[in-house]
Amino acid sequence: MECKRIDNLSLGIINLSQVDSTNSFLRREAESLFSSYACSDIFVAVAEEQSEGRGQRGAVWCSAKGENLLFSMLVRPPQLLVSEFYMLSVVAAVSLRTAMLCYGIDSVIKWPNDIYCNGKKLAGILLETDMEASYVSQAVVGIGLNVNQQIFPSMSRQPVSMATICGSVFDCNDVLMAFLKEFSHHYEMLLAGRSDVLFDMYKQSLMGYGVSMLYTDSHGEFEAVVCDVMRDGRILLRRNDGTISSYSFKEVAMASLGY
Repeated sequence: MECKRIDNLSLGIINLSQVDSTNSFLRREAESLFSSYACSDIFVAVAEEQSEGRGQRGAVWCSAKGENLLFSMLVRPPQLLVSEFYMLSVVAAVSLRTAMLCYGIDSVIKWPNDIYCNGKKLAGILLETDMEASYVSQAVVGIGLNVNQQIFPSMSRQPVSMATICGSVFDCNDVLMAFLKEFSHHYEMLLAGRSDVLFDMYKQSLMGYGVSMLYTDSHGEFEAVVCDVMRDGRILLRRNDGTISSYSFKEVAMASLGY
């Protein structure tokens, strides 16, 4: 395991050639890691290949071996209320977006936490949390970022990579370090009680924020704009007739994207 210090946080980075999923690996090893390396604040598992990579909605995350970033972060945030668990997803999404800006890639966040560029999916986030009483006891934040892959299997989600956007090949480790620097900064903001600033950054970066788009729910298609997102992750859509509808994850989809 390699130890890195970024800002005030100590990160333990574990490199894996092949694993079922980095999220599953960290959940299995959590107790051992924190007891053996108590000085680390965050553990990061990075894999060249996953046999059971997972995305949101139970989707399978497909990635060519060694061409992309497949990693998860294990955190035990002090005194983070269960009602605020979604802020970890916010921190990850904002950090991905700002890391991409370092490479000249202007992306948007598709609610709840996918990263898109030019209407195509660049990265996905999977958050898994454990609760104890009223607090988040630990969380695993899994991220799949398309870095160098240029040929993708047929998928319902149109993927894109940093390489296809920029026309050049990237060092995956350099990209990981750029992200971890952003994540450490924004995570410390969360711990310092600056969640309002983070949430504003998140909302301002949302696809469809203040812009009319076509959505679909159990009643059919409708046009609406994203007017707000609640702290528990629910999205508020203002329809053309002025009514506001609240949706939890999986209850509404962007019709133009099909999900």
